[in-house]
Amino acid sequence: MAEYLGELGRLVRLRCASTERAGRAARYRERTTVEGLRRVQVIPAQARTWDVDWALADQAEVAALSQFVTGAWGSGPWHWVSVEASRWNLLTPDEADLVSHSVSGVTDVGPMLDVDGVWRARSVGTTLTSGYAIVVAGIPVLPGVKVTWSADVVGSVAAAPQIAMSFLDASGKVVSGGYKSGLAMAGVQRVSQTLTPPAGAVSVAVGIAPSVLKMTRPQVSWTDGPVPFSAGHGCRAAVVEWGGSDLIAAWDERSGALSSTGFTVLEVM
Repeated sequence: MAEYLGELGRLVRLRCASTERAGRAARYRERTTVEGLRRVQVIPAQARTWDVDWALADQAEVAALSQFVTGAWGSGPWHWVSVEASRWNLLTPDEADLVSHSVSGVTDVGPMLDVDGVWRARSVGTTLTSGYAIVVAGIPVLPGVKVTWSADVVGSVAAAPQIAMSFLDASGKVVSGGYKSGLAMAGVQRVSQTLTPPAGAVSVAVGIAPSVLKMTRPQVSWTDGPVPFSAGHGCRAAVVEWGGSDLIAAWDERSGALSSTGFTVLEVM
């Protein structure tokens, strides 16, 4: 396993963290009135922070990270793909909870019972009558690494519900894609679609066909099949702060050295 940082089509592989702590800014700002009453103000943007530690990193791994710290790749922001994102859900938290989604052809249709009989706060449908409506786009991919798109859907009685995805190149042109149908025409079911990005693909867009009346629990992962549902862990815009490096062991110039290194990934909103 590894983590990635960089631009679409130019994701730089970083070694998997020894330890990684993810945090989120406070959602409410609290104050107490002179009467002793508590008041809170909602803060809509909740930026996340990842504190990453590498217990042992070689010189090549530190050098790959250094490119982002020194400005060799510019000032950012960049895509940050943690292990949790690639293995369980590349969507952002807002996208996975359908707080944020495409506004073209996608409509909010309220709470929905998922396949486990649990209420989900939001679901979406589509106003389109053909093709498919993109729910989330701009999700990073690696050429040749399989991508699985899953969602809980409710279909019409006339056709089995279909989900779809398309791979795009750096210019935004669709280079491949396809549809996947559910097994039944009615009732809630989880449908999964796995495809391999072709050479030149830098991102994937996922969506639903008109046969889907409701959709919830969207999930995209770099896996060869469906995995248990998880909240979104993706990050579309992040910068990096260097946390310092401690030399652990050094040999001759041919063998290199090992260091203990830490850095912080800051989500930009």
